[in-house]
Amino acid sequence: MKLALKMPDLGRVFKKTKTGVSVYMTDKVFRVLELDANRKPTFEPVELVFEHETEDEKSKAISNVVSKHKLKGKEVVTCLPADEGILKFQKFPIAMSKKDLMEAIDWYIKSETQQIKEETIHDYYFLEKEPDDKYIRVVITIARKSSVEKLKENLKKFGLTPKIIDYEIVDIINYGIINNLPPPFAILYIDYYEGVLTYYSKGAISYNKIDFNYRRYQETQDPTILDTFLIEVRNLLVINEISNIYLAGPIIADEGTLENVMMNLPVLGILDLESVPPAFFVPYVMSIRGLEE
Repeated sequence: MKLALKMPDLGRVFKKTKTGVSVYMTDKVFRVLELDANRKPTFEPVELVFEHETEDEKSKAISNVVSKHKLKGKEVVTCLPADEGILKFQKFPIAMSKKDLMEAIDWYIKSETQQIKEETIHDYYFLEKEPDDKYIRVVITIARKSSVEKLKENLKKFGLTPKIIDYEIVDIINYGIINNLPPPFAILYIDYYEGVLTYYSKGAISYNKIDFNYRRYQETQDPTILDTFLIEVRNLLVINEISNIYLAGPIIADEGTLENVMMNLPVLGILDLESVPPAFFVPYVMSIRGLEE
């Protein structure tokens, strides 16, 4: 099982029969997307949003989707939500021996996990070296084992097998890498129940989860909900010295809210998806990874 920052090999020639199936699942949202070798959906992407449904009602709705699109028994790429994991970026001297490097990484992971009372799962990835690099750059992802096992069991309940378990932050970053956004870049991903501001450069990776109930704002149009969110984002931009951002997620399909956000934040661009709705931003990246593996 993987929890790693995977740089896709975009030059690979895909088999025409190969598809990538992704599933994004939380207590409130279920999304499933299948892309063919040309990165086009094999069926209309499905999104279920749960508000007051019982667990039985949720299970029945998901089972119907799996059955309708003949997904039972398929391997899928999935991910842990932002608040279910940790991503760390570390640099180590390039002159370190392999043995010393592995010991340093192991020590760092132990120091990060010692405050977590539960058993954890981790993985790490070495970023590609630049010609003038003086450091080895390492991305480390950590998650509670119980969170991973719960996700696996939930998928298994519907006859789905996790081929890869990613981390939501990794998928947001990977979108920028796949689409050749010039680093450094920052992506503000706004979903129905939270926002995530992610920053990536060759020398640093950071992210902040931001409380924002976009669904409630849609229903009430209470300006204080959006204003509070925008203030927090602006503060994070100043603290992290970020000059501009890309926008992604369901919010970009909401013309009125999008206009308000763009008037109040330094938006460089909108990360719209040509073949799928913007709510499938993360599943889209996961499906591409499914094609790559």
